[in-house]
Amino acid sequence: MLSRATTLCAIFAGLAFSVHAKETVTVTGSTSVSHVVEVLAETYSQANKETFIAVQGVGSSAGISAVKQDAADIGMSSRYLKTAEINPDIQTVTIAHDGIALVVNKNNPVTNLTKEQVSKIYHGEITNWNQVGGADLKMAVVSRENASGSRFSFEDFMGLTQQVAGQMVSDINPQVLVVNTNGTVKSLVSRNTNAIGYISLGSVDDSIKALAFDGVEPNLANLESGQYKISRPFLMLYKEKKIADNAKAFVDYVVSDNGQTIIEKRGYLAANPQ
Repeated sequence: MLSRATTLCAIFAGLAFSVHAKETVTVTGSTSVSHVVEVLAETYSQANKETFIAVQGVGSSAGISAVKQDAADIGMSSRYLKTAEINPDIQTVTIAHDGIALVVNKNNPVTNLTKEQVSKIYHGEITNWNQVGGADLKMAVVSRENASGSRFSFEDFMGLTQQVAGQMVSDINPQVLVVNTNGTVKSLVSRNTNAIGYISLGSVDDSIKALAFDGVEPNLANLESGQYKISRPFLMLYKEKKIADNAKAFVDYVVSDNGQTIIEKRGYLAANPQ
């Protein structure tokens, strides 16, 4: 009996050591980037069982801040850094390129919008679908939260900003519905015939309809050729002098041939095409 108890104690002690020995790499930031990084993390951990990659989608601004404050090993951003965020200690790596797709309900007959129309929709100057060739229905306009890299890139491209006290701030209609993730935008648009929103091109699926923009379809071929204009980078950030070896190994994997192939298969434009 004593021998059996001793054996069990040894097994549990071994399991506890195994769990304790597993190193965790924290990756925090853009919800759009996290969509593909979660897949990369799972694939990486299968081949590197001593490392656990913890991915958290909290927004680009939060991811950049987390790295600056040493609260995360790696940050994720779906926009370029603002001047005030640039830090010589922080290394920025482009892992992919993505488009931002305008999306509507599958039953909406509208198929294309111009830059002028989109700007007027988000400024609150166009409020009914019949003003852009659709049905006589009031629009339900959806945007992302302020910390979102998707929102920053979208507003910057569409001219939906204004300068106040020397700072560039959002200038969209305050009645726009603001949500936190690509998934929430898709869910709202798929259930509301009147809705319009924008999401990562890599997140488009059959639950919604992606619109052409200025006559160009939102797809990887048009994004790569430069014909589809609403684009932004997917970035990873880390402190070069402080990053642990296991965290740097994960970044290297993401930009490797294997990592870039996974990125392409998930519907994004690889930074280093294979």
